[in-house]
Amino acid sequence: MLLNETQQWDWIYNLYQLGQSDAFEEGSNQIFEKTLRHIVDGFRAETGSLVLYQGEDGNRLTIVAAIGLPEECIGGTIPNCSGVIGWVLANQQALLIKGDISNDTRFHSYTSKPNARIPVASLCWPLQIGQRLIGALSVNSFNDESNYTGVDLDHGQKLVNPITLVIDNIRLHADQRKRIQQLANTNERYINTNRQLVDAHKQLAESEKRLNDILNSLDSVVWSMEPGTMKLLYLNKAANEVSGRPVEDFFNDPQLWLKIMDPIDRKQVEASLANLTTNSIQKLIYRIRRPDGELRWLFHRMCAVCDDAGSPIRIDGITVDITQHKHAEDLLKQRNQELQTALNTIQEVQRQLVQSEKLSSIGQLAAGVAHEINNPIGYINSNLTSLKTYVEDLLALVEMYEKTEIGCADGELLRQIQDFKQQIDLVFLKSDVLDLLNESHEGASRVKKIVQDLKDFSHAGGADEWQWANLHDCLDSTLNIVNNEIKYKARVVKAYGDIPHAWCLPHQLNQVFMNLLVNAAHAIENEGTITVRTGTENGSLWVEVSDTGQGISPDHANKIFDPFFTTKPVGKGTGLGLSVSYSIVKKHQGELKVYSRIGEGTTFRVVLPKKEQPVDV
Repeated sequence: MLLNETQQWDWIYNLYQLGQSDAFEEGSNQIFEKTLRHIVDGFRAETGSLVLYQGEDGNRLTIVAAIGLPEECIGGTIPNCSGVIGWVLANQQALLIKGDISNDTRFHSYTSKPNARIPVASLCWPLQIGQRLIGALSVNSFNDESNYTGVDLDHGQKLVNPITLVIDNIRLHADQRKRIQQLANTNERYINTNRQLVDAHKQLAESEKRLNDILNSLDSVVWSMEPGTMKLLYLNKAANEVSGRPVEDFFNDPQLWLKIMDPIDRKQVEASLANLTTNSIQKLIYRIRRPDGELRWLFHRMCAVCDDAGSPIRIDGITVDITQHKHAEDLLKQRNQELQTALNTIQEVQRQLVQSEKLSSIGQLAAGVAHEINNPIGYINSNLTSLKTYVEDLLALVEMYEKTEIGCADGELLRQIQDFKQQIDLVFLKSDVLDLLNESHEGASRVKKIVQDLKDFSHAGGADEWQWANLHDCLDSTLNIVNNEIKYKARVVKAYGDIPHAWCLPHQLNQVFMNLLVNAAHAIENEGTITVRTGTENGSLWVEVSDTGQGISPDHANKIFDPFFTTKPVGKGTGLGLSVSYSIVKKHQGELKVYSRIGEGTTFRVVLPKKEQPVDV
């Protein structure tokens, strides 16, 4: 006997104490190890092992405790029906083993490890509760004095039953603790989840409140309604400000918004609602009438929100009060119309100013033109007077000739006729009459030319339209007009280059050339030279008017093209000449440049784009 009866009860009591729940603070593995140690000591063995079925399916045979084996064996698994333990469990029978078992046919799958110690004797019992196997227990003795016998095996079987109960109790406690821990973890997760849900609900409530605060702070009406019934799902407080009616009224009467619309606009809104298809967007402008009678203009944007099947579940929209914008737009249209009227007036005044400048320029030239006309008219009148006398004498002679036809041939009469011929110098009269007539014709031609140039310059009877023009002809015509302004102060030098015809408004360019020529003459105090040049350069053609006058002061250089700027005495100039000239050149997509040096003179250059002239022009 390994233990006497008293020892057995003490041993069983201590085993029971190991299986108490308050000892589980150390964990089931430590309890299994202590229990196995208690068993090995009780059976006076040196080594031992405790193997239990574990795993989710309960079929994994696991070493849960071992005495005298390497620590890495703990937690290892044993294949079913393998070795001594496998045989014991397969046959559900306790087993006594003596010495080496390598040749034992019952353990054909057993392979001993090299240099492994072979126990003198081993005891192995299946751990079984009823018909349920929970594992196996084995103890090994390497001492010849403790050589186990069949009595020890039977005696140990009696102790195995309480051992099995204790081990199963440990397992149950471990499973219970595990389930309790799982329940605790699950409860903790539930608590955390519930806490998260509470936090999420709080955040959602705060977010919803924040969203409502934001939407209620808007001036625009934000709304959502059911399709078809028009039952409101949401409406912010701006509806009260825009419509003048409480928000609750719109929830109580879904048709109220349509009722307060202008009847004409209501049909448009109803048609838009009917045409609102899947995920479509409708935009429209309409009017509503407030209780105080005020008319408000609204911009309406709405879209349908659909489910997965494509059926509309609600209609969301935003309505903006654009009354002020509408009034501003109407006011802007009125202001634009007023500005257009003012612009037309300014353009008309500008046209009148240009015409006034033209008339002023023509008025300045009137005296010179009159002088130019008076000279040829003077000698035309003188010659016509002489011609009248000659004609009267010829008529008198003719009368005498007529008298000779009444009477007979009379020598005395013939003598008188001859004397009269000598008196009037008939031969000279005949030749001088032709000369007088030629001179009169030349004078009349000059008058006609001057008048025609003046007429062309003043654009009287002409069509102010774009055409191809020879700038040299324009310059010559203008020089003829301003000749009286120039001839007493300056000598005109022409340096015309080879330039093509220009696509222009020739009568307006004549005014530019006249302004530049007259200004050149005014810049010369006593005597000087005005040079007119033409040429081409870099795809452009140019006309220059240079003078040897005083030059332009640097203080005035940036102002000469400003309207109404003039350095002439009051009453001598309007200050529009160069401004009008600059505008005319810009209209021709050209440039008006100026180069001047004090005491040396000034050069104005008109640069115009050179264009290809059609062959048939």
